[in-house]
Amino acid sequence: MNDRGMVLLGAIIGVGVGAVTGFVLFTERGRQLRAELQPEIETVVREAMRLGQVVDDLRNGRAAAPVAAAGGASAANMVWPRRTQ
Repeated sequence: MNDRGMVLLGAIIGVGVGAVTGFVLFTERGRQLRAELQPEIETVVREAMRLGQVVDDLRNGRAAAPVAAAGGASAANMVWPRRTQ
């Protein structure tokens, strides 16, 4: 693709990202969507951080501690990370 095509593609992508951002930030339906997605996004971020900690522990030779499943931190919901041989 030549330079002119790359510029056009960048402009089209920019318009699309701007339109989605404007919808989510400045419309009532966008506010509702953000409110609905916020708890799910926080859960995904929290789980990603927990996974990163387990990976770091395994790389550093520390034994991985049990991780609480999504239901809460009770003993019934504790899950040991899988070990690969």
